[in-house]
Amino acid sequence: MSAIVALLALFCMAGCERPVSTVDGGVDAATPSPNATHAPASAAPGGTGAAKSPEPQPAAAIAHGGVGSPPERADGCRRAVDAALAKLAEKNDPLAAVVAGVKVLEDDPRFNAGTGSRVRIDGETVQMDAAVMDSGGRFGAVAVIEKVRHPVVVARAVMGTPHLLLAGDGATRFARSLGMPLYDPTTPEMRAATKEIQKRLQSAQPGLSIDWATFDWRARWNFAKTLKEAGLTEKVGSDTVGVAVRTANGRYAVALSTGGTAITLRGRVGDVPILGAGLFAGSHGAVAATGKGERFVEAGLSRWVHEQMAAGKDVEQAAERGVARIRGNGSIGLIVIGADRMVAVADRKMAWAGREQGSKSWLGPQPSK
Repeated sequence: MSAIVALLALFCMAGCERPVSTVDGGVDAATPSPNATHAPASAAPGGTGAAKSPEPQPAAAIAHGGVGSPPERADGCRRAVDAALAKLAEKNDPLAAVVAGVKVLEDDPRFNAGTGSRVRIDGETVQMDAAVMDSGGRFGAVAVIEKVRHPVVVARAVMGTPHLLLAGDGATRFARSLGMPLYDPTTPEMRAATKEIQKRLQSAQPGLSIDWATFDWRARWNFAKTLKEAGLTEKVGSDTVGVAVRTANGRYAVALSTGGTAITLRGRVGDVPILGAGLFAGSHGAVAATGKGERFVEAGLSRWVHEQMAAGKDVEQAAERGVARIRGNGSIGLIVIGADRMVAVADRKMAWAGREQGSKSWLGPQPSK
């Protein structure tokens, strides 16, 4: 049996929720409704098999806390969804909605984005990435930005420039031009986690310098013991956070934010700010990824998942194919929202939540009390 952990949630076309969770690994599973139906995939003219998008259902939002995040942290994801749906009700602007949702996660120190971002192996550097996109093709992103509270807000502002992506010092200076003050996103927990990694690296190789430790030694690990057995895996199990929304009139938007990984070279850019890698929004839905970013860039993963939907695959099939495309080459989690349903799929446990506008029924794992 595959080791994949799939967390699935469906919306039927009539608007009734039918949560489904198919899991290997301890998450409570729910049984789908016996009369559950899937949206029909109509063959396009010319026999291409491309799907005709079903009529959109009520506005909806879905959020994840990053692959590896404990499912009981789904309360944070629920707050993000609430914020996104409230903004949709106020402005009917999907971009404003996903930014509002991600800001909630950036302010939650339990997640690796904004406040609570990982501290690099030098013990002080924090570099963050963020991106936003809508189904009209608009995209904006920042990479390796430092000392700001809400990278996702800066990414949204990039849309108002002639550019798609601002990076490094330029991105940070751009944030200052927006009136964003200097902000330290580190937390005592993240500093302590990095110090522990430094100690373990030094004890594993006597005389090892911290300067050398900035090399991505995990990618070249060649000892008999696994990283886990050697006690060198990062304890803080959280990755990129993301929010995707659907409006009642069938528009989509998606946003991601991340503090990256501790054990990496300075200046490393992952999948988040790369269009079509970490996120993608189009006429058939929106996709947000979390996990091993380099592999997503190589695969153009989120755009590829959207293309699967455009070719006739439903959101479950598209998401599962996306996870299968990466599985074995790094951690992977996806949230996908389409015209009539939403889904979360990951190869390990992940905090996530989703619901329709006006519904009191939540999709996703139960949060901690």
